[in-house]
Amino acid sequence: MWLRSMISRRLVRIKALQSLYSFQQGESIVDYTWHNLNTHQKAYFDDTLSNLIESIQQSHDFYLFLLDFPYQLSQYLLEEQALEKSKFYPDQAKIRSFGLLDRLPLVKYLHRAVTDNQRKGFPFDWSNLSAQFDSFYQWMLEWEFVKDIDFFEQPTFEQQQSFLEEFYANLFETKESFFDTLNDYYPGWSDDELYTTREIEKTLQAAQSNGVVPIASAPTKGSEEIEMAKQLFTTTAKNSLAYESQVSEISDNWDPSRIAVMDLLIIKLTLTEFLHCPTIPVKVTINEYLEITKNYSTPNSSRFVNGVLDKLRIVMEEQGMIVKSGRGLRDK
Repeated sequence: MWLRSMISRRLVRIKALQSLYSFQQGESIVDYTWHNLNTHQKAYFDDTLSNLIESIQQSHDFYLFLLDFPYQLSQYLLEEQALEKSKFYPDQAKIRSFGLLDRLPLVKYLHRAVTDNQRKGFPFDWSNLSAQFDSFYQWMLEWEFVKDIDFFEQPTFEQQQSFLEEFYANLFETKESFFDTLNDYYPGWSDDELYTTREIEKTLQAAQSNGVVPIASAPTKGSEEIEMAKQLFTTTAKNSLAYESQVSEISDNWDPSRIAVMDLLIIKLTLTEFLHCPTIPVKVTINEYLEITKNYSTPNSSRFVNGVLDKLRIVMEEQGMIVKSGRGLRDK
């Protein structure tokens, strides 16, 4: 069973921005026209585009990876339980505590859903982080809601859902070292965090007691997210100098070298959406890129970018260059 995609348009925009930056910086491709790229540079372009698509797919992979965390931790704890049971004087309280996650059917439902939806070549493996599982377990012992559910031999399904929601919330909100661990393992985590944590919460809330767990759909070849990313990256790269000419027409003392690289790339991406994404409203595009500017460029960039984009919008609309279609978009 499939839900909406977890990959938002904003995340696609962020990843396209990062890929454009990588393309320009990686081969020192700054002032170029598409036709003057040499064979090596075009190959680098293709590789960067492939990496962009892979990065979007990995966002979904990491969502599945994190969704499987309670099960993977439960397997580690069952091994610890077996060791405790083998002792001459086993600690029964520890034995019970080690078996907590294994007593929650929802943990197994999540694992089954993750296994069923992993793509071939799934790039993440919890065994790479297994050395830290004892620390993760020690954190659990500090949380009152863990002690509360451990009181029940067979928690209700609703109790299991609430427990796992609190479990993830505490990991993401109170354990900075957990964030650092994830970021070291998967460099895209700082960009994906907001979207991934929201999707995990939605998945837990939508899970059913009969074992059905609706998983957010994966981005695939031809899916909206992949097509949008390809268009943003490719169209912006191919029209880079043309966009600079359009910006120079509305800017005094235009000098691309004096503008922050990220600011200029953001402006160019916005122009791609203005001119080549007819179903996305202009105001939506501007607002989205201004939010991205706040997080990915300099403190003063937002005001500058907003001023440039507003001028471009006015001129291009007057010249009839921006054509939007679709419900609610005509004559706007």
